[in-house]
Amino acid sequence: MEDLCIFYASKYHLSLVLLEYLSKKNIKKYAVHTFLENEIEDEVNVLLKKYKLKIESTNTINFKQTNININAKIEIKANMIFIINGSINYMKEVNEYVKRIIIDNNLKDVKIINCFEFDKQMQYAKQILKSNQKILFTTGKKYLTNLS
Repeated sequence: MEDLCIFYASKYHLSLVLLEYLSKKNIKKYAVHTFLENEIEDEVNVLLKKYKLKIESTNTINFKQTNININAKIEIKANMIFIINGSINYMKEVNEYVKRIIIDNNLKDVKIINCFEFDKQMQYAKQILKSNQKILFTTGKKYLTNLS
């Protein structure tokens, strides 16, 4: 399991970082599940058109607002990506739900991407960075080390 985080300034910034990350993955191999308290579908569509990003299967990824439904059927694959964004309480609840899915299904190749709006969550930045392995930028990901 790989824990990643993103700090973003706007929905367009978040969308661009996620699209860049997904463009570098063969997402046909992954089941990509989003849990977004605030949708980013419009921003994703604008960026896909404007920059002519070539990302296969983005139309199968739900960038709309997601209500947490513990009874919902989750597509389980060997490789999974979970994208989580919202308030601290929403993200905490989703992370607990996702970790139960991982444990219950004994999943190994899982990436959890927690997305934090910088202005609203900067007071928790150090704590957030300590609880993640990597941080995502538009230019790629970087290991988080020496955060004592």
